[in-house]
Amino acid sequence: MKANRFRSFRFKIVLYMLLSVAATIVTETILFFGIYLYEIQMMTGRYREIWGTASNGRISSSILSFNSLSGMDLAVLLIFSILLMILYFVLFSHGFVVYVREIIQGIDKMQNGNFSEEIPVRGDDEFSEIAYSINEMRKNLEETMTQQKMAEQTKDELITNVAHDLRTPLTSILGYLDLLIQKDMLTEEQQQKYLGIVSTKARQLETLIKALFDYTRYDKDKVQIKKDILDLNLFMPQLVDEFYPSFMDNHLTCETHFAEGTLNIEANGELLARAIGNLMSNAIKYGADGKLVEVYTGHLSDYAFVAVVNYGRIIPPEDLEKIFDKFYRVENSRSLKTGGTGLGLAIAKNIVNLHNGNIWAISGENGTRFQIEIPLVMTKS
Repeated sequence: MKANRFRSFRFKIVLYMLLSVAATIVTETILFFGIYLYEIQMMTGRYREIWGTASNGRISSSILSFNSLSGMDLAVLLIFSILLMILYFVLFSHGFVVYVREIIQGIDKMQNGNFSEEIPVRGDDEFSEIAYSINEMRKNLEETMTQQKMAEQTKDELITNVAHDLRTPLTSILGYLDLLIQKDMLTEEQQQKYLGIVSTKARQLETLIKALFDYTRYDKDKVQIKKDILDLNLFMPQLVDEFYPSFMDNHLTCETHFAEGTLNIEANGELLARAIGNLMSNAIKYGADGKLVEVYTGHLSDYAFVAVVNYGRIIPPEDLEKIFDKFYRVENSRSLKTGGTGLGLAIAKNIVNLHNGNIWAISGENGTRFQIEIPLVMTKS
C-alpha cells in the first residue's frame, strides 16, 4: 500500500494550517464587521440625540479607523488571532488525532496478546499505510502463534502416542523374557513359543521406530528431493507385481485398470513407491474381507492419478477426515491385530505433499478408494 502524495500527512498538515488561517480571517472579518456596524449604530444614536433627527450632519468613517488602535489593542488582536487559529487547527485535525489514537490502541491490544481486532484503514496517507502494515503483521503473528500452539499440541500428542505404541510391545517382550529366564520351569515347546512371540513383538518395535524416522524425515516443509520424469503406466505394473505374494497370502485378487498412453510426472521414484506401497499395504490389511483390490491410473485435468480400491469394511465419514493424521487408527483392535503403526497413511500424505500433489479417500458401498494425484509433466516430443 502506497500513500497518495496529495493525501499524505505533510500535505494534510499544510492544508489544516491553511484552512485554519482562512477560517480565522473569515471569523475575524465577520466579528469586526459586526463591531463596526454596532459602533455605527451607537454613534448614530448619539448624533441624533445631540443634533436632532432633522440635521444634515454626517458621521465621518475615519472616526472608526484602525489608526486609532493602540499598541496594546494590536497585541490583544494578535493573541486573539493566534488562539483562534489554534482552535480551528485542533478542530480540523480532530479526526486525524482520533485515528492516530485508534492505531495506538490497536498496538496496545497486540502487545497484550489480543490479535482478533484489526485496525481500520482509512484514507491513503502514511498513517493508513502504517495501519495496513500493522494489520499484516498482526495476521502473521496470529498465524505464527497458532502454528506454535499446534506444534506444541502435536508434539505432546506425538510423545503420548509414541510412548503408548512403544510400551505395548515392550511390555510383552519384558513379560515373556521374564518367563524365559525361568527356563527350568518351561517345556521346550513353551520356550520356542515365547521366543517366537518376543521376536514378533521386537519386529513390531523395529517397524514402528522405522516408521517414526520416516515420518519425521518426510514431514519437513523444506525437504529437497531429487525428481525425475517417470511414466506412471510403466511404473505401476512393476510396483503391483511386488505385492502379488501378499495378495496370495491374503487370498486377494488384484485387478489393474491402467489408462492408455503415457502419464508422465516429475517424481522421486523411491519415495513415490513408498507412498503408493503404503496404500497397497493398507488395502491388503483392511480389505481382505472383500477378496478384491483394484488399482487404477488415469488423468484429471493437469494431474495424473493412482487409485487403490478395496472392498473391505466401510470407513465411517468421521474417520475419513482424520485417516491421514499420524497415529490415527479407525479401529485400535484391528490395527494391533494387523500390526499397523498408524503412520503409513501419514507418511504417504507427506510424500505426496513433497510432490505438490493431493491425496484423499472415500468409502462407501462401492468400496474404499484411496487416490494420489501428482501434476502431469508435458514432455517435448
